[in-house]
Amino acid sequence: MHLSNAVSKSLLVLSLSVLTFSLSAAERVLCLVTSDVDKEVGKMVYEMDEDGRGIKSLFKERYLDNKLIERVKLDPESLNGDGIVLHKKDKYITVRLYSHNFDQERGGVLYLDTLYNGVKGERKEYTIETGIDQDRAVMTYNKKEFAKMNFVAKRSPLLGIIGIEKVEFSK
Repeated sequence: MHLSNAVSKSLLVLSLSVLTFSLSAAERVLCLVTSDVDKEVGKMVYEMDEDGRGIKSLFKERYLDNKLIERVKLDPESLNGDGIVLHKKDKYITVRLYSHNFDQERGGVLYLDTLYNGVKGERKEYTIETGIDQDRAVMTYNKKEFAKMNFVAKRSPLLGIIGIEKVEFSK
């Protein structure tokens, strides 16, 4: 009788350990991305490492009518240097994310580089601070935490959309 009790307790402890590990390694949405151009919704999704100390994986997802239409795995280490192209239209890189000091366990400063005016070749940059708070990634802009970026198009009366006027950061 004691042996079956001990086996049951061991199985319970093992089940709880597996569940805890699964929850700590679960994917989480870092940020929603929208624009005033179309109805697509983007998501930046990340997965913490087994210790919950750093970002293990990073994904870019696109949704239309709540249906996943694209999922791309990104390499967090690629943020340093040339960065990661998040959006490209024709031959123009419209949105790029890069850093000089990003660390998967501590975060760092990210630069969101956007095409402000494609006609003149002007770009605009936003400085985002990232960090790991307990077991979740956090991003701030102007010292305010955000979970959504909304891209507002720059329009020309003659040419239509020529770039990104601004990015609105909100919780």
